[in-house]
Amino acid sequence: MKLTWNNLLMLSLVLTLAACGSSGEGADDAAAEEQTQEELPRVLANGTNLLDLSEYYLPFSLYVPDSTKGYPEVIETGYGETIVRVGSMYNMLIAEGGDVAAKKAEVMDDLMYTNTVVEEGDDYFLYKSEIKDSFLDPEYHFYAVKQINGIQFEFRDNKDEGPYAESIARLMLESVKHVKANQAAS
Repeated sequence: MKLTWNNLLMLSLVLTLAACGSSGEGADDAAAEEQTQEELPRVLANGTNLLDLSEYYLPFSLYVPDSTKGYPEVIETGYGETIVRVGSMYNMLIAEGGDVAAKKAEVMDDLMYTNTVVEEGDDYFLYKSEIKDSFLDPEYHFYAVKQINGIQFEFRDNKDEGPYAESIARLMLESVKHVKANQAAS
């Protein structure tokens, strides 16, 4: 093969591009980030941040809306509950304990609201609350119980700060379904 100026220029371009290609570390980081994005539901994949709650003696992190929706606030109530709030759209209560079956029975026996379970699993349920023959829009709420680092926690929307649209209740519920346990203290 005869080396001409064009062939030499093409060879140097190919070698430069190969040298600048993906290094192992950067590619691994990008692949890990892409895999995490794929594992999360669409509602959490974009526009959320992971909020570490270990500073508040909760051994986990939650996905919360990013700063475009508001600054995350964590409030310890003094009644054994912790409130996690971001703007006016994300407001969740967390406490130790919980019983999905008992809470579901309580919700279904409500005398003021007609409650309908929209979605449920072994450790959660999402429900719609409405007052029959009312002009008010239905409200959506959730309740979940998770075992994290050997401790059982209940999660629920802060009904006193609602009402919530279905999309907001689902966002909070998905956040709970994808809670990340922090490393246990050694």
